[in-house]
Amino acid sequence: MHKSGQLVSTTVTSNFEQFNQAVVNTFCPMICEQIGNTEPFQAELLDTRLDRIHLSRISTSPLRVQRRKTDIAQVAGDSTYIVKFQIAGEGLVTHRGHEAHLRQGDFVMCTTSEPYQLQFPEHYQQATLAIPHGVLNTMFKMPEDYLGIKMCGQSPVHGLLSQFIDSLITRIDQLEPQIVQRLEANILDLLVTSLHAESRAKQEHTEDKPSNQLQDIKRFISLNLRDYQLSVDHIAKAHGISKRYLHLLFKPEGISVSRYIQKQRLAACHRALLNGDMKHLSTTEIALEFGFGDLSHFYRCFKAQFNVTPGQLRDQIGQTK
Repeated sequence: MHKSGQLVSTTVTSNFEQFNQAVVNTFCPMICEQIGNTEPFQAELLDTRLDRIHLSRISTSPLRVQRRKTDIAQVAGDSTYIVKFQIAGEGLVTHRGHEAHLRQGDFVMCTTSEPYQLQFPEHYQQATLAIPHGVLNTMFKMPEDYLGIKMCGQSPVHGLLSQFIDSLITRIDQLEPQIVQRLEANILDLLVTSLHAESRAKQEHTEDKPSNQLQDIKRFISLNLRDYQLSVDHIAKAHGISKRYLHLLFKPEGISVSRYIQKQRLAACHRALLNGDMKHLSTTEIALEFGFGDLSHFYRCFKAQFNVTPGQLRDQIGQTK
């Protein structure tokens, strides 16, 4: 179902098999089982794509879900972090030897590359974020350390993220696509802030400062690709460090700061050109949207990185449909 131009798919069903297939198509292979069967099964699943992540809302009758090793073996390619926010009811999430008993406002993070179990003894509602490993790993060091651990909604930081997700998923079909995609940066920033809040004490003892700074700077770059002021000078000032020290942080990466920014912007433009929700924008508008002021330079760099021009890429996508 498409609303306000935003790609929003909604499944409302009382057919359990139809629901099970919709879950597999939206997330990944898993096994769903009804609990009790004393009343007719009811389910609603809403899913929307932002830029790099998916945001979904799901509510059903009592349910048990298992993501098994055999399910994991069915899928090749990049794994995904799934962040589960309890909007209503209660849930029990078992992952990596942890048990997270979720109540309204709480959330937990799992990975699709490892088994997990979910159990909802009564009717419930959850919102979920699906984030490719590569996206979150660039912004936060070792998210795996916090898999299966309950993030309590009573915490001011965690509660802020939960409330933002709850409010956004309620209004998602009323917002324009470009606005929703811009909100992705806010979601990721709040999530990383929550992870930092959860891990601050541990980080103080186990992580070295340069490594922390590099992760923070990469996150800053990722969240500010649309800002024309994004540059070596701007980043150094924003983080209170010298330009020389900034270059030293990136030296082990084998890439200059400016080239790293350019590659991230080109990748964002590539995703936008593949995104059907942005087909109303010209390639020039997309280049400008992600900070490229010199269009000739943009076209040359895009062709060099992807071996295809922006126009050719769109033509190829159109031919495959």
